Amino acid sequence: MKKNLPHKLLFVLIFAIFQTVSAQELITKGAHQLQKEEFGKITTDVNKSDVKNKTEPIIGLNQSKATTLNKKVFGFLPYWEQSAGAHSNIQYDLLTHIACFDFLVQLDGSISKPVGWPWTTEINAAHAAGTKVIMTVVNFGGADGADAVAWELFTNTAKRDIFFANVKSIIQTYNLDGVNIDFEGMTSAHRGAELNTFMAELTAYIHAELPGKEVSFDGPAVNWGGWIIDDLVNSVDYLIVMAYDYTGSFSSNSGPVAPLTHHTSWKRFVTRTIETGTYAVPTANNPEKLILAVPYYGQHWKTATNAPESTVTDYVGSTRYRNTVTEADNYGGFIWNSDFQSPWYRWNDGTDWNQVWADNELSISKKFDLAITNNLGGVGMWALNYDGGRPELWDLINTKFGATASLSDVYSGEIKIYPNPTSDFVHISNNKSIIGVKMEMFSILGASVLKVSKDSKTINMSHLENGMYFLKIEDENGKQATLKIVKSN
Repeated sequence: MKKNLPHKLLFVLIFAIFQTVSAQELITKGAHQLQKEEFGKITTDVNKSDVKNKTEPIIGLNQSKATTLNKKVFGFLPYWEQSAGAHSNIQYDLLTHIACFDFLVQLDGSISKPVGWPWTTEINAAHAAGTKVIMTVVNFGGADGADAVAWELFTNTAKRDIFFANVKSIIQTYNLDGVNIDFEGMTSAHRGAELNTFMAELTAYIHAELPGKEVSFDGPAVNWGGWIIDDLVNSVDYLIVMAYDYTGSFSSNSGPVAPLTHHTSWKRFVTRTIETGTYAVPTANNPEKLILAVPYYGQHWKTATNAPESTVTDYVGSTRYRNTVTEADNYGGFIWNSDFQSPWYRWNDGTDWNQVWADNELSISKKFDLAITNNLGGVGMWALNYDGGRPELWDLINTKFGATASLSDVYSGEIKIYPNPTSDFVHISNNKSIIGVKMEMFSILGASVLKVSKDSKTINMSHLENGMYFLKIEDENGKQATLKIVKSN
């Protein structure tokens, strides 16, 4: 027995080390990489039969199209959403940048393109609206390992030069407006000076070779070690703060993906990330270089109890906004957590408690306000089309960063809503006999509360609670506008 004991101990030790390494490996994967693994399992080129998309020329950016937005609005478009019809749901005039995700860098400096590339329809629609289109280059490793690829590019000047030249070639070939770098999975030893030097060299190269083109980097919400954030911000034109992934598949307790505030047991949250933590110095010195990206996704766990922050018994997966706002209504609606300024909902499936923590319009609005209060350069979202065809998050962008939607863009006659605020009935006045093909009213949380007949001239709101509502109108040509209506007794 004694002779076998060391072997058993050795086995236990090896198993423990394996478990620790596996956990650490999982934690090093960011939300972008994890959702690529979860949502991005597309095995065929869905645009292969779209001949027009492959042959139509790609137009350049319409420089004369002046944006009405007062800050950058930077939307990531993953290939799995592009292939799922994102184009029909994107309001290009409410974006300053679309980042095409993802271009994967290899160990030799070559770059593979996203599924279905080129995305001619999306690029041309964006450029026509004056919206810049950026290539997002990712390093998630693959067979070579993310850290190995990064280190090779940082230290091997020949491969670095090949990579730079490939970035330049893709930008030129497809009339793109810059490059966004999303390197995840690097060890802390390689996140510092070497990375910052590499990014500064890439920025200088692109500026010299392609004047007017942009270079940005996707930075972590929390500096878990190794990052020299101030120098990293200075090495690029602007940095996207991935202000999410505070909880995920690695979490032992349920909680918000992007908590705005906190209680005593939570030390990491979005406000701290920007104001006193990871990005405190650039927020104070050059806030215009920071883009606060918010999650259009949530997380689903099975939990031990129905209480917030319950022990996780199993991780189910990521959710998307377009699903959570509907599903929440099926389980009694969102519960607002004032500690985190975050919504969540729960249900029992007969065996387990389930909890979903996912941002909605109200919590995202508060994060946009944080960006405004700190004079940041703008906001962003991961990811475009996670909201599907819903209007409320686009309306929120317009409210916070742009002009109010012009109804004259939708109808030749002027539409008036009165009285507004209203206590019960609201009347619609228009020069046309038919207001629109589709009319639907949404709450501030994005829930559909009323479908309105297309020829209605009066809407009964007496049964609704006091608050702000949005009436979405769509005409026969698919053009849309949204009116705000306040219900107040």
